[in-house]
Amino acid sequence: MKAHDRPSSANLHYHREVKANYRLFGMIIFVLTSCGSALYVFSSALSRSGLEWSDGWRAGLIFIVGLVQLLIGKSNLSDQLKPHVMSSVFLLIPFINYPYIESGAQTVWAASLLFLLTSLVVINRTMLLYATGISILSLLYIWLEAPSGTSVFTATDHIARIGLILIATLISLLIHTQYVTRLERNIDYLTRLKEQAFFDPVTELANRSFFVIETEKRATSGDLICLIDLDDFKTVNDAFGYRTGDRALHVIGSRLMTRFSDCIVAKASGSAFLLHADAHHSAQGLCDEILSSISERVQIDFKQINLTASIGVSFVNGESIDHVINDAEIALFTAKSNRKNTFAITDQATQNERKRAMQLTRDLYDAELDRDFFVLFQPQVGASSHRITGAEALVRWNHPKYGLISPLEFIPLAERTRFIETLGGWVMRKACLQGKRWLEHGRKPITIAVNVSPWQLRQPDFTEKVLEILTDTGFPPQLLEIEMTEHIFVEGTMQIIDTLNELHRHGIRIALDDFGTGFSSMQTLVKLPFDQLKIPKEIVQEAIDSEEKRAIVEMIIQLGKRLDMTIVAEGVEMTAEAELLQQLGCHTLQGYLFHKPLEALYIEPLLDRHA
Repeated sequence: MKAHDRPSSANLHYHREVKANYRLFGMIIFVLTSCGSALYVFSSALSRSGLEWSDGWRAGLIFIVGLVQLLIGKSNLSDQLKPHVMSSVFLLIPFINYPYIESGAQTVWAASLLFLLTSLVVINRTMLLYATGISILSLLYIWLEAPSGTSVFTATDHIARIGLILIATLISLLIHTQYVTRLERNIDYLTRLKEQAFFDPVTELANRSFFVIETEKRATSGDLICLIDLDDFKTVNDAFGYRTGDRALHVIGSRLMTRFSDCIVAKASGSAFLLHADAHHSAQGLCDEILSSISERVQIDFKQINLTASIGVSFVNGESIDHVINDAEIALFTAKSNRKNTFAITDQATQNERKRAMQLTRDLYDAELDRDFFVLFQPQVGASSHRITGAEALVRWNHPKYGLISPLEFIPLAERTRFIETLGGWVMRKACLQGKRWLEHGRKPITIAVNVSPWQLRQPDFTEKVLEILTDTGFPPQLLEIEMTEHIFVEGTMQIIDTLNELHRHGIRIALDDFGTGFSSMQTLVKLPFDQLKIPKEIVQEAIDSEEKRAIVEMIIQLGKRLDMTIVAEGVEMTAEAELLQQLGCHTLQGYLFHKPLEALYIEPLLDRHA
């Protein structure tokens, strides 16, 4: 939806204000006529002639006119017709004045001023002019028709009254002009705020906020939400400049608006657009048409720009539009991962996975470490002796609703929410406390391995936190082993390298987990202070039947020995695997063939047996 395609926001605010004023005018007139009719009856009853039947129907008529004005003010009569119809109330001015002509009453003419002031409520000059014109004609009639000898007024009195009405009208017009000016200025300011809040200045399309609001109103189950992102649009900005890039976005936005006029089109962010289509659209046909539309060449100042896009599609299914857009983002990521200039559609499994991830993410914020998490230890044994030489600390989450949650599921969520910093520190402290407790009971010293994430290593005070834990628990630094995956080679910085070197200088062992499955560089492997390499489970289990995998395992073992590192093989589940690894010279084995992850209580008998 473009800015110029919607109703004028300023006009909507202005007409809303005018209608409110008409309702207020009708209420004031009703109060005025009700009180006036009651006062009329009361004053007539106190007069010399007393209350007559004519006084009663006159008061009743005044009350009925006021009631009609109240109803007209609340009606949906057009703004062009309403001021003329409501101005009919000013005909009460001569109607009220007429009975007092012969008695020469000196105060009844003030009714004209009351009606004149009431007309100020409505920001319409027409009603002011009606009130002024009828008041002056009424006063002129009184001046000309009052019988001589009964009135105490002179010509000067009549002129003064007419002059006061004109002065009051002039003041009313000035007040009216100032009021309208301020109202229009405020409405214009609110309109500009709304423009900034709901519309994109580059494409003149609605933004995501407006898209969500409008789609919530119109969407029904089965409707499509498409998240369209231009592929590699940064190269357009780099090659042609941001001004040309903005103009290209404007062209694409206009093209989508024209081609899909029955849909809601909005600018999401950056180079992304949102589109809502009814359920009768075919997802594949709609996406093909969108991709075809965007792929048409864009020409700006004799520059030919070729663009493609990737699309993520999700379906409205009773959830909020924000959630549906999140599903479309997941699908968009899938489309860009597969290949660009294509689309992907979220299925029910993906949506359920996303719901569960969102629920677990929320629950992480509410989780209590000592209540909901616990630490298990998986022993590591010597390849030849099968005696326990170390143990890896593994955190588990006992979710109050879902039960045990796999670390493969909740660790990425913890990293995304930065909860991993708190959780990782808690696990390290628990592991060091347990290791110290074993030492205090006279058991053989073993290394305790604790996994850390790149998020933890990026913290400038990570080394201080580790040293503080070692000091508080009394656990020897040389028995603590910090494990990390090869992701540090992608996400790492010089700060991580400095942190690892500093930890190593304090005697803490450094281990590289899942070596050979990621992005490790041989040069970086030499530079970093690794004491241990861990061969992942996938390679270990395939080494039995694959000569290539066996060669990889042998190469890792020989590389580790050359660099004076110990080698640990993970995921050992078969005797044949253990025998092969021992033959190839692996130092340490870890897996279900020997021990599953156990609670500390069940590790102690094993330590006593292997002492």
